[in-house]
Amino acid sequence: MKRNAFFQMVHKEDGMYLKSYPPVEGGAPLHIDDIMAYLKAKGYDDVMVEDIKSFVEKADMGKNAEIRISVKERLPENEYAAVTVDPERYYAKVRLYPNSSQGARLSVRDILDLLEQNGVKYGIIEKNIEMMLKARLYCCDVLAAKATMPIHGKNAEITYHFNADKTSKPAVDENGQVDFHKLDMIEPVKEGQLLATLTPADFGTPGTNVSGNPIKPRKVNVLKLKHGKNIHLSEDGLEMYSDVSGNVTLVSDEVFVSDCYEVPADVGPSTGDISYDGSINVKGNILTGYKVEASGDIYVNGAVEGATLIAGGKIVLNRGIQGMGKAMMKAEGDVISNFIESANVEAGGKIITDAIMHSNVTAKDSIEVNGRRGMVAGGSIRSTKKIETKVAGSTMGTVTEMEVGVDPRKIDRYHELEKAMDEMAEEREVIEQNIDVLKKRFKLKGSLEPEKLEKLKSYKARLEEIDESAESMNEEYEELEKSMEESNGRGKIIVYDIAYTGVKLTISNVSKYLHSEVHRSTFVREGGDIRVKGI
Repeated sequence: MKRNAFFQMVHKEDGMYLKSYPPVEGGAPLHIDDIMAYLKAKGYDDVMVEDIKSFVEKADMGKNAEIRISVKERLPENEYAAVTVDPERYYAKVRLYPNSSQGARLSVRDILDLLEQNGVKYGIIEKNIEMMLKARLYCCDVLAAKATMPIHGKNAEITYHFNADKTSKPAVDENGQVDFHKLDMIEPVKEGQLLATLTPADFGTPGTNVSGNPIKPRKVNVLKLKHGKNIHLSEDGLEMYSDVSGNVTLVSDEVFVSDCYEVPADVGPSTGDISYDGSINVKGNILTGYKVEASGDIYVNGAVEGATLIAGGKIVLNRGIQGMGKAMMKAEGDVISNFIESANVEAGGKIITDAIMHSNVTAKDSIEVNGRRGMVAGGSIRSTKKIETKVAGSTMGTVTEMEVGVDPRKIDRYHELEKAMDEMAEEREVIEQNIDVLKKRFKLKGSLEPEKLEKLKSYKARLEEIDESAESMNEEYEELEKSMEESNGRGKIIVYDIAYTGVKLTISNVSKYLHSEVHRSTFVREGGDIRVKGI
């Protein structure tokens, strides 16, 4: 049986001695720190480290080493046990030291009492303690208690029974011509069709540490089936069904089913603004100054002028948008347009187009400008993941900003919070000054007029409102800051043909201006720089 080397206190007429016993069958040798810790615990503070070192060296050579550690006779030392518990209290170990030649041995009950004194109450392995005492396993850590570890659960899962990943990507022929008539965008659905199934979260089973306290299983993601109108859930909330025949759209994690509202001609004076809880199909154009808003998708067969389009799903423009600096489009899903000129466009998914000119365009996913023209010139183009284009900028050096790496909506919200917090700080300073004036007036006069008293109360109430708002804003601000820091280094810009001077590239807050033409390149961030790589 494998045994570590150990030492024992021996009583003799001329004092107390320390005697070594060799290891057995590959056991560990004596360790100076082990001996010194034991002697310190027993009050032998005057023993020299050099003497113990010499003692250990002799023992390591296979000799029965012996050293006097006190000229005085001492009382017998009983067997001694030291308990160690790991920081998480997942286990407890006992290290046993021999009794002196005239000392007594410990019992199992003694060890159990010692464990309890060290807060160990659960998972005690009494067989190990019995074996340790019976076999005299000295200078050896023996597992005396072990926690019951938690059984970790599983995240909730949602299975969609329809094509939730419609590419929304138009076909491109061998000449680079985009065919916006073949989009394959609509996912049909029948009344009563099963749309989604939820597998609930398994929260797992808690464990117990050696102190008897619970060990929580890992947190799991809890999901629920989210949906709009024309949909119902089963009684247990685990299945989702369509109430109507139409088309189904997944926006973020919410399912929409709608039948489509058709506008047979232009959106203009004859129709007024249009708002619909579902999808809208405009057969004609959308004229300047008019607004079209849908909870689902918006399809426009004609052209869009300086109008406003807001969609809870996708926006598809067969003939593009000539915004005249007045147009605004915002979609929670993708935006697909023949071209985008002089417009402000925001997409929660991708933006796919043949050309972007003098526009402010942002996409949470990517921006793909790969049609026949494949041109980005002027304005600001921002996306989280990727920007692809054939041509960036122009021969005239048109200022064109292209940014990837961080969700543009997070950046905008981050700056909104900065501005709002600065304004609240200024307001707080003014209010505190006004309160100080009223307090000084009170000290001088001993009272305040009713209207001044009401004013003081309103100032204090406003301060409480500011503090609550500031705390909430600061939490959101820090979360956004952390999220943007974690996204550093992500995203790339691909220019398949040529990038002209006047183009500003930004990847995760690192910027680079092009001072010369660059051909067929991929721009990525490496450390604190933007590097140019081939395609």
